[in-house]
Amino acid sequence: MPLYEYQCNDCEHRFELLRPSREASMAQPCPDCDADSRRVMSKQWSAFTFRDGRPRQLPDDGGYYHLGKKVTQPITGSVRGIEHPEINKKAPPKPLTIEEMEHYEYAKEHHVETMLQTGVEPVDARAGEAEQEFQKRVRQRGSVREEQVKRRVRGNVRKLEYKKFTRGR
Repeated sequence: MPLYEYQCNDCEHRFELLRPSREASMAQPCPDCDADSRRVMSKQWSAFTFRDGRPRQLPDDGGYYHLGKKVTQPITGSVRGIEHPEINKKAPPKPLTIEEMEHYEYAKEHHVETMLQTGVEPVDARAGEAEQEFQKRVRQRGSVREEQVKRRVRGNVRKLEYKKFTRGR
């Protein structure tokens, strides 16, 4: 059981008691005058310099450190090497610019027109990956103008897909 220090409100007597943690904050009777005593912070800091088996960096605010950078939790579970999930976060994808959306719309138009003229769908090895990356970035919110262009591009691409579907039969 931990050792806690108490001070009497009436006679100012300081004393120590071995108490279970759950009873540490409760008022304890003073051994001199039997009045309620409140718990005080110990003057000896040796009991407070370790946490989770590691030395604390005093003054301690409850945070942890990983390679000199402050983090909120220690590394737990399986991680690659010594990477900490809070330090090595991936940056979210940037929202699409108006030029990128218009370029996508033009590429789709060109793709559908080529297919309709030749009757064969052009093959692009990176089309699937590029489409997935584009869709991720479309989900990012942009400015009001960018959102308006997104709606227009989506509408035009739907029309092109319908056109390709109906004429390709």
